[in-house]
Amino acid sequence: MSAADPPQSPETELVERLRAGDEAAAHEFFDRYAARIRRFIANSLGAVADEADDILQETFIALADALPFFRGDSSLFTFACAIAHRKVLSLIRTNARRARLMRTAPIAEPPASHDAGANRQFNRALAGLRPEYREVLLLKYVEEIGVAEIARILRLGEHAVESRLARARKSLRKSLKEE
Repeated sequence: MSAADPPQSPETELVERLRAGDEAAAHEFFDRYAARIRRFIANSLGAVADEADDILQETFIALADALPFFRGDSSLFTFACAIAHRKVLSLIRTNARRARLMRTAPIAEPPASHDAGANRQFNRALAGLRPEYREVLLLKYVEEIGVAEIARILRLGEHAVESRLARARKSLRKSLKEE
């Protein structure tokens, strides 16, 4: 056993307990990861972040169904974020279809934040980015996830993630200069 093995052991044990239907394990998983996953969902949704709790619940239900297929190639958190990512994309697609059907105006700007000046400007610029740009920036800089893990979550190659990060940063800079 290497020094890196012990941190994996508790997660492997948690996965086995979850697969066995251990309710305490479900609470432990929720306590450990729910806040981070919800933040990822809310940030990915941007202007429609009020639906984050529903997506979080759907993510946990889907995670329970998907646990038998979890191979351990990534962390359980990464696996859960990949599920949350698919749920967010599904909601975005649904909302886009609904908007086309109802012929509504573009998504309204997010509610004013209690942050002042520069933070408000930054939040507006971030919310105005394409969802895939916002998502990759948040995974990298808010969740502090490495490119390899982001690639697993988004089911992209590492080079594609690096390219998307570069385009996202460029788009964010441009948006900030325009404001």
